[in-house]
Amino acid sequence: MSASTLDKLIYMANQIAREFASQRPDEAAEATWDHLWHFWDPAMRRQIIAHLDTGGEGLSEIARAAVARLAVPVEPEPVTRATEFNAPDQGASGAGADGG
Repeated sequence: MSASTLDKLIYMANQIAREFASQRPDEAAEATWDHLWHFWDPAMRRQIIAHLDTGGEGLSEIARAAVARLAVPVEPEPVTRATEFNAPDQGASGAGADGG
């Protein structure tokens, strides 16, 4: 992995953590973990976990906690509205969910 790729992952993880810290300070680490789990490619998650395993230099406290949780292979329940998706048979508005 190139240093520039890792630098970008660290930057993005910290940026996400900062945003959630400003919106919901008590849940920032969990919301950051949820976002990384749902929206980051598995290869990106593996890279940032490997970085944490070697010390995690540059990661904020919140980002570090979120990345540590990524190392546990569990699918999270959605904690942000962005990860609450429609059921497969439901349109974007939910129209038609009752069959007519």
